[in-house]
Amino acid sequence: MTLGASALLFPAVAASGVSGEDYILAKAALLIVVPLIAVFLVRGSVAVSAERAAWRWWAPAIAIAVWAILRSMVDSSPDYSGVDATTLLIAATATAVTAGFGEELFYRRLLQTRLEALLSPWAGTTIATAAFALMHLGSHATGDLLFDTASVIVVQGSFGLLMGVIWMRFRNFTAIVTAHVLANGWPSIVWHVLAR
Repeated sequence: MTLGASALLFPAVAASGVSGEDYILAKAALLIVVPLIAVFLVRGSVAVSAERAAWRWWAPAIAIAVWAILRSMVDSSPDYSGVDATTLLIAATATAVTAGFGEELFYRRLLQTRLEALLSPWAGTTIATAAFALMHLGSHATGDLLFDTASVIVVQGSFGLLMGVIWMRFRNFTAIVTAHVLANGWPSIVWHVLAR
């Protein structure tokens, strides 16, 4: 119940125009703190088990590497020349914590796992992926709701589906968090490499 409320409430907060520090605090509260407290209070209701095997690392790494190569073919590098290094580092760190870690914790580890147990692995993955994609409506809005919805479903939804399938299949939280941190940091990394 609490996870569903957070999944609905955060996009509404993001769409309300909240930005900067308030956006980061809202995301941390609604996608990390509140869900962790809720799950702690009912701990043991859903267990995550996975084999300890090398393929849990190399198989997701191959899928993520293929995705990264495909993304680099279609993604343009932004210009960060007007942003000082300290601001860029603070923004990158906040994004890594709230998006890379927080979104994977909430949408995959907490929400998807419970939806899989309640419905089925594919249904849980699909619903969590849709919630993940639609969550980006507030932060990726252009004002055209139809275009924005299609855009987040294609762009964030495809990435969310990749992370969801990797979580469903391999239960490797470190791999999906690493992939998400790199995905969000990729434009900055490319800009730093090409700008030097």
